[in-house]
Amino acid sequence: MSTKDTDTRPDRNFDDLAARFARTIYATPRGQLRLMALRADFADLKIVLPDASVLDIGGGQGQFSLELAQQGAQVSLCDISAEMLQLARDQFAAQQLPLTVKQCALQDVAAEFPQPFDIVLNHAVLEWLEDPFAALPLLADRVKPGGWLSLMFYNLHGHQWRQLMNGRTHAPQSANPRLRDEGNAPQHPLDPDAIEQALNTLGFHVERWRGIRCVHDHMHQKIRDRIGQDAVNKADLEFGTLEPYRQFGRYVHFLAHKQE
Repeated sequence: MSTKDTDTRPDRNFDDLAARFARTIYATPRGQLRLMALRADFADLKIVLPDASVLDIGGGQGQFSLELAQQGAQVSLCDISAEMLQLARDQFAAQQLPLTVKQCALQDVAAEFPQPFDIVLNHAVLEWLEDPFAALPLLADRVKPGGWLSLMFYNLHGHQWRQLMNGRTHAPQSANPRLRDEGNAPQHPLDPDAIEQALNTLGFHVERWRGIRCVHDHMHQKIRDRIGQDAVNKADLEFGTLEPYRQFGRYVHFLAHKQE
């Protein structure tokens, strides 16, 4: 299965946006909420981290894998962006934590990291690829039997709902080309049901299905200011695992367990 359309783009390299991402994503309430959601999912499923081998594919600055390293995981990280990788090196070095880094595309990860890992992370990468579904077997092959795939991707339903709420009643399935070129919108919003079906075919079972920013992104800024960010975060974390609310998350996080 493929999500290619008539306006495909090559896989996105974020060398030109690395510094901006550091300021505008993870230093914002949206980025902090993303990290809270990932932490909650790993804690709820009691993912064992001490001495676990972790491969962060398309890991960028390594924000979440750094947290896993702080809990005893042995982290390897790859990305196509040299600028992102340098930011990751700097963050791990500041914490005096080891990090194995290689600059490579997702499609080349098997050659660079031939051994399977206990945990594979792939966060906010699929939606930027020319053919997202072709990447899923490559990710699956890096996970040990009995291991975990942490997969986060841009959600088609959340994207379309946001379009509707902004008055774009045709609810386009692809992102605005101008925003996409500026690095603000992925080219392939993805259907969670299709991703889950593909993972099942590859021998995985999705143990956690969470929508991230299912409340935050659809609440007016004035309301968020009035009730406070802590209340917004609490609601987002609570409703993000519940139907039908999780369907409206801007992102979806799957924690999928690979069969023994």
